[in-house]
Amino acid sequence: MSLALRANKGRSRRSTGGANPWYYVTPAMIVVGLLTIAPLLYGLYLSFTNWSLSSSLTPTLEGVTAYKVILTDPNFWANLVRTIEWTLGTLVVEVVIAVPLALLLNIRTPVTGAVTGAIMIPWITPFVVLSYAWLFLYDGQSGPLHAIMQSLGLVGASTPLANPATALWSITLISGWKGVPFLTIALLATLKSIPDELYEAGSIDGAGWWKNFRAITLPLMRPTLGAMCVVLGVQAFYSFDLVWILTQGGPGTSSTILGIQLFQTFFTQASPGQAAALGTLMLLLALVLLVPVLRATSRRTR
Repeated sequence: MSLALRANKGRSRRSTGGANPWYYVTPAMIVVGLLTIAPLLYGLYLSFTNWSLSSSLTPTLEGVTAYKVILTDPNFWANLVRTIEWTLGTLVVEVVIAVPLALLLNIRTPVTGAVTGAIMIPWITPFVVLSYAWLFLYDGQSGPLHAIMQSLGLVGASTPLANPATALWSITLISGWKGVPFLTIALLATLKSIPDELYEAGSIDGAGWWKNFRAITLPLMRPTLGAMCVVLGVQAFYSFDLVWILTQGGPGTSSTILGIQLFQTFFTQASPGQAAALGTLMLLLALVLLVPVLRATSRRTR
């Protein structure tokens, strides 16, 4: 056994030219540290300063003052509730549309390839372009989508983006719609990897489409679905651009989420210390919400 291990080590060293593999990894680790870890640590330091540009040009440590200001602000808790609603709503829209769409695209037809490529257009289109396109669709004067919704009695004469009761959910639909292609392609790749022999065995046992879906397709899709929901959930949780372009958090604060509050704290209130504290709290909240999903997904994968 020891001779085999020594032989493997010898082959590994010869394959790397006799150099320690850490020599090749270290430069990349330094770049990652400079681009991610260093800003994270600096933001953590700023969160303990309560630094305000209106009163000082240099940060000074003040303990947890910035955290106290944020946690005692009622707007923070209201924005947190809206952010959770926004994130969950986005994921629901994505899953409800992407799962059946992936199942349909998994069926081989002459147009499957073209449709698969076409559905990626919303995902690759910049948020700015999509936002202004949806502003036109929701427009109360000439928007075709608004006209359809008004004929169904879902909205009034004004755009739903101007109604505090419907603004957040109107944007949530757009957010979920944009994430559908990414989730669909990931699920489609998983479906393509499922061996046909499993379905053939199920058919021999007398299983129909629904039973095969519950016993074969859904369990094998679940790890990918969980991982992609984590990715898309993080993206939605930290969202800013779509909401800012469409409503800027309004009307009033009806669509203000934590990403908007973070922007306003830093740029409008000129308080980098409180903004850093809010960003740190958002990171901790994301970990608290997503770690259970990751653990459950890893258990299912094993």
